Amino acid sequence: KANVVADALSRKEREPPLRVRALVMTIGLDLPRQILNAQTEARKPENIKEEDVG
Repeated sequence: KANVVADALSRKEREPPLRVRALVMTIGLDLPRQILNAQTEARKPENIKEEDVG
């Protein structure tokens, strides 16, 4: 019985569900664009306050 559990656990680790892999891919591909958008937004003059500088 212990072997069955160990086998199931090792199989689980080896192959993540497709759903999780798809999510990781989406986040991975989208993250640089999100960072760039956030940086661009932060650099806009209307978003820069005097107390933020320095």
